[in-house]
Amino acid sequence: MKSNILIILFFLAFGSNAQHNTYYIGHSGFGWDLIVGEMVNDLAADAGHLSYDYNYQFIGGTCLSTQWNNHATPQGGTDSWEELPNGYDVVVLAEQIPIQEVIYGHPWGCELRSVESTDNFYDLAKSGNPDARIYLMEFHNEVDLTLPDPFAAWSQMNQSMRPLWEQVADSVGLINNGQVCLVPVAEAFEAYADSIIAGTVQGINDWTEIFDPTDTIVATIHPTEQTYYLVACVHYATIFGESPVGLTHETIAAAGWAFDPPTPEQAAIMQNIAWEVVSNDPYSCVSTLDVIESTPKIRFRMYPNPTSGKVIMELPKNVDRILISDLHGKLIMEPNLASQELQINLTSGVYHVQVFTEKEFISQRLIVR
Repeated sequence: MKSNILIILFFLAFGSNAQHNTYYIGHSGFGWDLIVGEMVNDLAADAGHLSYDYNYQFIGGTCLSTQWNNHATPQGGTDSWEELPNGYDVVVLAEQIPIQEVIYGHPWGCELRSVESTDNFYDLAKSGNPDARIYLMEFHNEVDLTLPDPFAAWSQMNQSMRPLWEQVADSVGLINNGQVCLVPVAEAFEAYADSIIAGTVQGINDWTEIFDPTDTIVATIHPTEQTYYLVACVHYATIFGESPVGLTHETIAAAGWAFDPPTPEQAAIMQNIAWEVVSNDPYSCVSTLDVIESTPKIRFRMYPNPTSGKVIMELPKNVDRILISDLHGKLIMEPNLASQELQINLTSGVYHVQVFTEKEFISQRLIVR
């Protein structure tokens, strides 16, 4: 345990000197006038990171192919992607959704498929900075609110698209003998919706309130100004490799306009969700996961999840401790490890379940409805 802590501390000390000059290329998943970039700026400043700066190319509602071909006439951003060869530390790309359309076909005039477009941007970014980190923002899919169960359909679509995001990242990585990572916004948004459904988010009673009410009911997708904060927390956690928990909930949009931020309680839930999702996703490339992967993952099973109250936990013999906390980090329960199978009853809510052995730990989200 001591050696692993030293490794993590070494990384954090080394990582704190890293640069985070970021270029965003994509659509309104980043927000008009790049709300996300400015919110990450405010989070970084609050955390004491002065190395973050950003630029962007914005063309709304389109694929990376159009971003590549029409770079000379973007709708937003001070420069087109011709700025990339000047050298950026981080490049975040937003592909059209659903991503299957640009993997297998050429919709909406997209001449290049997703792997080709991503590879072009990869090469251009690396020409300016060989150490640049390249990310695809895994954005959530549209919601059709006219369906009998829109949440189930939306969740299934997000989950079915996830392997395709990984496919693009892996393919471009193999082509270049390098790595493309993901910014897992889709899972974080679904986790926040789960929290609202479970009744643990004060001030929000309907999970559809996470979306812009001006979107059409058959294609609801854009975050509100408040939930763009969640998108920003996921980006912050991925780019900096550290938790946004405890950072400011008051951020501004890039254009400088005022809007009501999430409440401190809502922001705390978003921060925790962002870090849990990012730190447990190997495709986010957060290097604390690389430390954990040096030893075998804990074999831990928890079911059913989601549950109506009763949950069964199957544990390996080397588990030392289990902690169950709410989304605010308050400890709810520390079960007695009398056997390798525990049965626990919990009231409605969303919980963090942390399982510890001598050398490592894992964290999983438990939903009680």
